[in-house]
Amino acid sequence: MNKLLTIAIPTYNRCTELDKQLQWLSEAIQGYETECHILVSDNCSMDGTPDVIKNWQT
Repeated sequence: MNKLLTIAIPTYNRCTELDKQLQWLSEAIQGYETECHILVSDNCSMDGTPDVIKNWQT
């Protein structure tokens, strides 16, 4: 099945901002989670970005 919406987020060492953005997106797509695809492209961040991504994966 094709997704209704795909959102791509490039990031590098912005774990706090990324976490806030993903929180906002999770609220914005409520009810449409199965129809949306969120991609995060991490450019080898050296902060907590990998942990933030891991926490939001479902």
